[in-house]
Amino acid sequence: MSKKNLWFAAAVALQTGATFGYSVGFVGGVLVLPSFLRHFHLDTASTHDLARAQSVIVSSWIVGAFFGVPTGIPICSRYGRKPCLVFCAALYLLGAVLQTINAGSSIGLFELGRLLNGFGVGAGTLVSPVYISEISSPADRGMLMSGYQVVIQATALVGFWAAYAANAVIENAFDLQWQIPVAIQLIPGLVLLLGTFFIPESPHYIAGKRTIFEVEQTLAWLRGRPYGDSLVTREAREIYDSGLAAKRRQALQPVSFTRAALTNPVRKRLLVGIGLFITQNATGMNALNYFAPVVFLSIAKSVSGALFLTGIFGAVKLISAFSYMFYCVRVSTNRFWLLSGTAICAICMFILGYCAAPEPESTDPGHSAHLTIRGASAVASVYIFAYFFGLSSGPIAWNVCSEIFPSHLNAKCCAITTCTQWACQIIIAAVTPILLASIGTLTFTVFGACTVLGFVFCWACVPETRGVALGKEMSIAFGQDVKDDEAGAVEEIRDLADEVTPLLVDRKRRRRSSVAIVV
Repeated sequence: MSKKNLWFAAAVALQTGATFGYSVGFVGGVLVLPSFLRHFHLDTASTHDLARAQSVIVSSWIVGAFFGVPTGIPICSRYGRKPCLVFCAALYLLGAVLQTINAGSSIGLFELGRLLNGFGVGAGTLVSPVYISEISSPADRGMLMSGYQVVIQATALVGFWAAYAANAVIENAFDLQWQIPVAIQLIPGLVLLLGTFFIPESPHYIAGKRTIFEVEQTLAWLRGRPYGDSLVTREAREIYDSGLAAKRRQALQPVSFTRAALTNPVRKRLLVGIGLFITQNATGMNALNYFAPVVFLSIAKSVSGALFLTGIFGAVKLISAFSYMFYCVRVSTNRFWLLSGTAICAICMFILGYCAAPEPESTDPGHSAHLTIRGASAVASVYIFAYFFGLSSGPIAWNVCSEIFPSHLNAKCCAITTCTQWACQIIIAAVTPILLASIGTLTFTVFGACTVLGFVFCWACVPETRGVALGKEMSIAFGQDVKDDEAGAVEEIRDLADEVTPLLVDRKRRRRSSVAIVV
């Protein structure tokens, strides 16, 4: 069995992660480039106006991503996962173009581009995990889904060094210094847009809308097997039956999404997904990203040294993502990595909260050496935290939320969990500066305590989903009695048939009588 088609389709969908990662990575560096500040007249702006402009540029992207998720729901559910990928790419490219073009010194166009850019990224965080989980076999799903974090971290690292290289190579007087890092956004957007012309629709979406033959054709291409292969036929039948059962239940007893989401099996899965993303953000990764340069500056004693250590921080996150994708996901379960990684992250936050705190003045001649030890411990805790975050809630929250929901509710349920992720990012971005200003490095102790609560939630509520097939097996993993559910659906169909059959017979007799009278 050849997996090249499956990997190709997943690689195309993973470009939404590239749009995500690079957008996060490059913007911080671009905002301080001298050419960018000069072009938009921010170099002469007051501190308040400069902070406001930088805040709007960053927050407009996050707000766009938040609203991009519900925008993608009707496209993903009604028209398919593939058209939604096209929609993401188109919006992202339009936003990148508006940011890149030199249309005067007004920053409004740049901010509009960031907003549209965020819309595309937000919709991408909805559809890409759903698409990848639905095209993957149970054995490959964990690795392919973990590739999402690898791509995000890799492109974020590229974004950081792109701004750094532009500053080092291009003179401050040229607008190309800021335009080139911004224009690099076009690359993943174009790859995503063009790649969608060569990948199929999700077989799970096809099962709910078309015929089993189309499901089997798509699976044969994805699995690298000939059409009619017994394994492909069996998998296609399982997927089609799952989609058909969902359509029958909807036809027999049509209910709104809200009512369906409040039923016990779906409600439990939604609570798990929402809780995982709250846990992911409550660990304090965004707060750490915010404060890490300050921690590194206290150790390196220079801006260049602090930037270098920050670059290593990004490299550690990338190494962690690779470790999870190619090793960790194969050797143990999701629950093992989620629980162990979250526990280590909590310990690292407590250590950071203690070691990063400034010590009172002392006349002890060994005090400076002690400061160096504490500072080194703070840097080490940052790196260890980053590594184990990349083995636990970082990738696993995305993986689990993309695979646990019933296929006919998948897009809408994933939209809720993904919106939770973006809403948490907005809250953390707003709260972190206030906490740092009021309680200082005790902020990290607070995040450590939140991480402990997240550990308790994961231990008590998150079931094992590694290697579990979508559909019946996933329902069993969440404690749903599939046999009883299926028996009830069959009984409903029989009852409906008993009601409809006499009506059809009576109608047929009346038609015969009317024909006899005419003759």
